[in-house]
Amino acid sequence: MVALTMRTLALQLAARTGHTLAPGNVTELAAQLEAAITATRTKWPELAIRHELWLDALAPWLDSEPDLVAGFAQLAVSDVYLVGACLAGDKPALAILERLTRTATTRVVARLGGHLSVEDVVQELLMKLVVGDSRKLAGFGGQGALAAWLRSSAVRTAISLGRKRQELAIEDETLEAIADEGDDQALAFLKTSYRDEFKRAFAAALAELSKRSRTLLRLQIIDQLTLEEIGTFYRVSRATAARWLAEARADLVNRTRTRLMTSLGLPAEELGQLMRLVASNLYGTLPKLLRQTHGGDESGQ
Repeated sequence: MVALTMRTLALQLAARTGHTLAPGNVTELAAQLEAAITATRTKWPELAIRHELWLDALAPWLDSEPDLVAGFAQLAVSDVYLVGACLAGDKPALAILERLTRTATTRVVARLGGHLSVEDVVQELLMKLVVGDSRKLAGFGGQGALAAWLRSSAVRTAISLGRKRQELAIEDETLEAIADEGDDQALAFLKTSYRDEFKRAFAAALAELSKRSRTLLRLQIIDQLTLEEIGTFYRVSRATAARWLAEARADLVNRTRTRLMTSLGLPAEELGQLMRLVASNLYGTLPKLLRQTHGGDESGQ
């Protein structure tokens, strides 16, 4: 009876996601579903397991998979089911999510310091995750652990909340640029004359960076992840994440300098002076450019 139920569920999942399965693949998918349900019951015994909810939870992650069985094997299936149950308004699932969110947030707030309240961050994050039309929880990728994803979300929420209250000092490590407060008229002319050229060279240099370099900059500047969180994202140490980020910034500066030397024909000394004068005004440009190059960078390769 159980085997028949799992086989039916496997066929229903295939139909929901537009896949046609050979008999052997139906059997394999049924076994995967049975193992996933058992693991989910063990992990969260208080969570009611509803077969129809498995279909709703899994289908969005498997619609575009060329191989349904292989795609299923790549998912953190228990976490995917919990997310689906939360988005469906299941109360036990929401209670589990709140517990996971509180655990992640407590660690993040302790590491960031400041005067933020864990409870304030938890409530802010839960609102973003499950309330309204743009529920952030629906953006869970499904292949990594939900706990790690919640930690990253807690970091961004804590930083955003801390900025609003001016309680966190966020280091801005975009480019090592220095604004010269004492510009004379000649230097002011350079800044005014070449700013557009600088922006064009800067945008082109950013587009030339590797996907990993752009992703690293985006994780730090747009998503506001710490070095520890970036290291977790890539499964490397904090020191390695810091080195990669430094290399990405240096590559961006060097590529910008090379393009300007070609387009403007300026000597190296004058170009270095120009970059110091103009680069500091582009702090606001980098986030916009990173969002424009966001497509295709999610893999982080």
